[in-house]
Amino acid sequence: MKIQKALRLEKMPAYIFAEIGKKKRAIAAKGVKLIDLGMGTPDLPAPASVVETLRQAVGITENHQYSTYAGLDSFRKSAAEWMERRFGVSLDPQSEIINLIGTKEGIANFTLAFVNPGDFCFIPDPGYPAYVNVITLAGGSAVPYPLREENRFRPNWAEIPDSAWKTCKIVYINYPNNPTSATVELDCYRELVDRARHYGFIILSDNAYSEGSFTDPAPALLQIPEAREVAVETFSCSKSYNMTGWRIGFMAGNKDILNAVIEVKSSVDTGVFKPIQLAAITAMSGPEREMLNPSKEVFAYRRANDRRLAALGLPSL
Repeated sequence: MKIQKALRLEKMPAYIFAEIGKKKRAIAAKGVKLIDLGMGTPDLPAPASVVETLRQAVGITENHQYSTYAGLDSFRKSAAEWMERRFGVSLDPQSEIINLIGTKEGIANFTLAFVNPGDFCFIPDPGYPAYVNVITLAGGSAVPYPLREENRFRPNWAEIPDSAWKTCKIVYINYPNNPTSATVELDCYRELVDRARHYGFIILSDNAYSEGSFTDPAPALLQIPEAREVAVETFSCSKSYNMTGWRIGFMAGNKDILNAVIEVKSSVDTGVFKPIQLAAITAMSGPEREMLNPSKEVFAYRRANDRRLAALGLPSL
């Protein structure tokens, strides 16, 4: 008997990081030593206090029970406090923040909650390949908007015609950007929010790399007050606290959008393991000098070395 996959899978492009992973394993099996330029995974440990919180929490029996779909109240409260400290954005933890099994899960379930077959969604080009895949999975069409080097990899909203804005369902935006590392000022977000309010589309801001900037802290779309009318924003512990495999993050913003995402999540997952949420609270509430600065110092050192080697015409370490 021939096994027939759903048509949606036939239409969905192969996920590039999965394909790269297959090739890496095949080459490594031949004994070749690889320099991995694939997925961005920090090679540094999570902060010691975060690991210790997890270790202790795992030993408590009640923490092995199901969590809630939106996350522990204590996690959401901690995320709201982090948003207030980091961006000056005041959020209601009960209605404007939900827990995620990493931002990738949040992006997927957000897309399933809003994209109908035939819907058009704008995505950045170059950009995170998961956007194309989840939009295709939902039956929509991903339409790229260019990020050009001459414009410092920032979008030029004015070059998108009025007719395209009118048919758009969602705009996905990602700064600090993967893969270019570009950042934007609040004016870029403000212009997009104004267009969303005028044309009636919604926005997903993928801010997974919010703590990755070396100079001025990168802004958040939710710093635009009107953004809560039309947008949600995702944040991640993965890159910030070296917790990529822990799968923990949160989505914040418009409560109606979040409620729709929870409708999907309640059908496909039962929340993040409680000890991981408790460890994330330690990460988000801890001092920056302990949680963020050590990793930033290492990455800054490596970046400076790479630049010196490049100036000498030598390969990076």
